[in-house]
Amino acid sequence: MGTLSLNRIDHLLWLGRYLERVFTTQRFILTAYDRVADRALDDIDGDWKGQLVDLGFNCETETPLEFFQRCLFNRDNPSSVARSMDAAYDNAIACRDALGTESLGYIQMAVNALEASSASDSPLLDLQLVQDNIMAFKGCIDDFVVDDAARCLVKCGMTVERIDLCARLRYRLDGIPHEVDRLASRLDRTGASYSRQAVKELAAQAFDPAFPQNVDDKGLERMIACANGIFA
Repeated sequence: MGTLSLNRIDHLLWLGRYLERVFTTQRFILTAYDRVADRALDDIDGDWKGQLVDLGFNCETETPLEFFQRCLFNRDNPSSVARSMDAAYDNAIACRDALGTESLGYIQMAVNALEASSASDSPLLDLQLVQDNIMAFKGCIDDFVVDDAARCLVKCGMTVERIDLCARLRYRLDGIPHEVDRLASRLDRTGASYSRQAVKELAAQAFDPAFPQNVDDKGLERMIACANGIFA
């Protein structure tokens, strides 16, 4: 495993997973909110509802505005973007010597932008800055993180989370084969143990000629299980 301890490997993987959770969940929430707002703000029966409930949100007793605010900002909600951002920051601090100050700076700016958006009457600009700073972090680690294993662990964590979320939300399913390719190209560079069987089964599903057009809920559940079993 090179110079990385098991504890450090875990922090780097979960840093990637939580950052991707912030990025993809926020993007999906805002897309869903736009669809609801285009119809009527008090209509909570849109097609976004079941998908977000699958992530752990409960929208039974809230207006859409209250619901989306809680999805984004309520730290008492373990599924919220704010809780995921806090978890990403904690994991980044735990491996700050591997990441460097330049990379950490973008995570701190993402945290700051999310805080600013939660206090704003017009939060969309600051929410876009959250996305921008996560994207900048991805580019920054290529330039400033010397340890290739550390870079690959973060990116593998991001890819696993993206596959999980896209399958769970039925969101951009046609991009999953590309994500599986990227994941496979990095796994052996991480120095971490992983399940080759889970990778093999995930690839078989992603590159099945019937995917994604004919995939059913059971197939997506298997895909989620395989993605989460890679580093289990």
